[in-house]
Amino acid sequence: MTPPPTSTSGSGSRPGRRLGPIASSAGPTHRAWLQQVRDAFEASGKTLLDLERDTNWSRSKISELLRAAGRYPRWEPIHTLLTALGWPNSAILSLRNLWIRAAQEARKRPGWISGCVQAQTGVPPVEFTAFRESRQGHYHAYAATFLRRPAQARRAVEDVFTLLRIVWDEALASNSTAQFAWRMLRDTVLERAPQREGHPALDETAYASQALRQQAAHTDRVRQLRETLRLYDGIRRLPPKQLDVMVLRFILGLPEESVHDVMGLSLPDVRSCVRHARRTLSDRFPPAQP
Repeated sequence: MTPPPTSTSGSGSRPGRRLGPIASSAGPTHRAWLQQVRDAFEASGKTLLDLERDTNWSRSKISELLRAAGRYPRWEPIHTLLTALGWPNSAILSLRNLWIRAAQEARKRPGWISGCVQAQTGVPPVEFTAFRESRQGHYHAYAATFLRRPAQARRAVEDVFTLLRIVWDEALASNSTAQFAWRMLRDTVLERAPQREGHPALDETAYASQALRQQAAHTDRVRQLRETLRLYDGIRRLPPKQLDVMVLRFILGLPEESVHDVMGLSLPDVRSCVRHARRTLSDRFPPAQP
């Protein structure tokens, strides 16, 4: 990040009490971006009274922000503070990405994060638009597997793409844009999904599965329902990557090439996940006796 301009005025004899330490509750990324802001404040020669005048935020609020006291802060006061300290736009945007990662560490929802960062980002780049169009359907199907209302699934996917647009440059710079976006989708969906015994619930998905809509005798339907519920109960307990692969590959019926593309996994990795998941399910849930 390009360092902001540093003022040389008043650095040695600034009036007012010194800032207290950063709260121990601040996460590592929160602490990282906040230390940069504190360093810029110390180097600026400004006082809290100066910042109060320049930002229209009270000194007590500014002091809380600079010490990480209270809840994780919204982006607006930080942006205002950085502007008052003379940061260039490029440096502000770099720190904003750290703020977003720290917000995720603080378990803030993507909707809250994107709502805080509503600065105009302009027309989405062609690459982002193409990425969204190629994955939106699969993302929505995945979300609808865990979220019980269609509106919830649509909102979750919309929140993901809104936030992804904000951090698109970071996604492109990552090892895999597809994996970067998939982690964002997974975290968003499973955070909002109903949970049972520490795992996402799949009961309603089991009831609505294609197998249960097949015509069969009453006894067969009861047995089929029992076996399907046991299978889905096993799937929801799988490790994260195996769970996602099984949802896409077998619950949603995607070919393995599509799973590879959507999740950003290699084809051997997709096949390995399927093998391990099948072995786990076979060990945990042997076929039910009639």
